Amino acid sequence: MPIYTLAPSTRKNKRFALTTPEGKVIHFGSAVGQTFVDHSNIRKKLAWIARHKGDKGWDDPNSGIYYSRHLLWGDWDDLAKNIKVLNKKDGVHIKMKN
Repeated sequence: MPIYTLAPSTRKNKRFALTTPEGKVIHFGSAVGQTFVDHSNIRKKLAWIARHKGDKGWDDPNSGIYYSRHLLWGDWDDLAKNIKVLNKKDGVHIKMKN
């Protein structure tokens, strides 16, 4: 099972960085805005999905929008639960780095 590492982003305008087993770093999430895991507001979540569902990379696991969609705006308002769901969906293991 491929292991991915999730850590705070080193980019000032991004929230997280996901490092793939190949060493590719994918920065995602706004460093200044709130997401579903922050506010638990279903209306805001649906509005975010409506705004972004046509974005390039929506279904591409090599893009930041993919991880924003599944981890920050996923089924749960809990990042750890969304990580578990994505691990199962994609057959990977995402581990948090402190």
